Amino acid sequence: MAPQVERKLENVTPLRDVSYGARPSRLRLLAPLRYLAISSPEKTRYDFYYPLGFGVAAWIVYWALTPDIPLFGDGGLLRFARDLLIMAVPFLFSALAVVATGLPGPHFEERLRGVNLVMDGRPLTLRKFIAYLLGYLSFLGSVELGAVVLAQLVHSDVAKWASVHGTWVKIAVEGTGTLAFSILSSALVVTVLWSLYFLTDVANNTDA
Repeated sequence: MAPQVERKLENVTPLRDVSYGARPSRLRLLAPLRYLAISSPEKTRYDFYYPLGFGVAAWIVYWALTPDIPLFGDGGLLRFARDLLIMAVPFLFSALAVVATGLPGPHFEERLRGVNLVMDGRPLTLRKFIAYLLGYLSFLGSVELGAVVLAQLVHSDVAKWASVHGTWVKIAVEGTGTLAFSILSSALVVTVLWSLYFLTDVANNTDA
């Protein structure tokens, strides 16, 4: 390697470990979850309490309905969820790329007015918070899309295995899977609705 190239490589800053919001970690693939470490007086309710409550409520309603709502097949819930996520996830990634790589306008470099959003004791600028928000939504959407596709691929084999081991095993597998899907979907929907409120109201707040 040429000496000039070696000197340039010596000056390159390596990727930093994920450190915001918790102890230092090398789990860079989980960096979007740092959004959950952002503190705000009401944000915790929309990050944890509402998604969990709505998810469990939707799961109870699903099991209470007669006849059962189908999960698999052309008219199943997972088919509709997959089609929706296939459109939503690329859009979220594109929006994140625009914000993270330099959306023009000095307003995005200012601290938010009328709201206190803090990470590690430091208030966030509008750009940084929106980047964390879109990153978290992209992460949730990608995980759910992957889980839906995986469930459709292994459904037949898992159903055969559960049937061999008895009715209660089959109920436990279906109950656990539908509960996880319900909570994950609820987290995605609640965060999307909260982001709509934030971007249409809070982000454009002109009060000092």
